[in-house]
Amino acid sequence: MKIIKSDIGVDYYGRYDESGQHPCLFTKFLKKRGIYAQYIMSGAPQPNIVSKRCNWTLMNMVRSMLSNSCLLISLWMYASKAATYLLNTIPNKVVQKTPFEL
Repeated sequence: MKIIKSDIGVDYYGRYDESGQHPCLFTKFLKKRGIYAQYIMSGAPQPNIVSKRCNWTLMNMVRSMLSNSCLLISLWMYASKAATYLLNTIPNKVVQKTPFEL
């Protein structure tokens, strides 16, 4: 992961008061790993719609995989890796080729 996009939520990026920004552990982790944080306007729905739709699709795939396979819910992380791999390797409406072909 090279870039992470989100609104400036205090749960991930720390609190801001009159003395300045107080970074939390997540912010320090991003800086240490060289991951660039891009901030979007928290009230604007347009940038959030695409990411929410992607997350919704991904979680639906994970739920389907787990419910149809009778596996433990504790294995959701492996199902999410498999679902992410599938989403990244199939063509879509915007790009007709797979990432491997590109």
